[in-house]
Amino acid sequence: MDSATMGELVMAGFRKLGFIQFAGIEGVEYLPGRSVVAIEPKPEHLNHNGDLHAAILFGLAETAAMGAAISGIVDLMGEAFIVARDGRIEYLARAKGEAGPIRAASELTAAELDRARSGIEDGQSVELAVPVDLTDNTGNSVAAASFTAVIRPRRK
Repeated sequence: MDSATMGELVMAGFRKLGFIQFAGIEGVEYLPGRSVVAIEPKPEHLNHNGDLHAAILFGLAETAAMGAAISGIVDLMGEAFIVARDGRIEYLARAKGEAGPIRAASELTAAELDRARSGIEDGQSVELAVPVDLTDNTGNSVAAASFTAVIRPRRK
């Protein structure tokens, strides 16, 4: 399966989730080890200053992180499941509503994906530190985030 087809399958799964539907998060780019998602801010996403609400930014970042974490193991997801154990975000600049779409990009190395695959194949839990950069439509960084993705074997 090519990366574009795989990315569409992953985003189709994400789109079934209530938060993704509410937020209007869309897939932009999906490659092994890389996930980019975006949101076009709507009035209901904005805070009292006209900026994208912090909770929406956090959710956008988490979506990109989990997308990157599963990007190299989609074919093994029948044997494993993934959850975010924790997440941290640093807001660097205003994510102004008119500066949308806001993008979240997350990328893992080939070595990290190989380690995840090996762990799943060996029936072991794997933890990945997954970084995310959030930018506005000018490429200005508005936030930096990191999540711990935990991939565990499914119970039989």
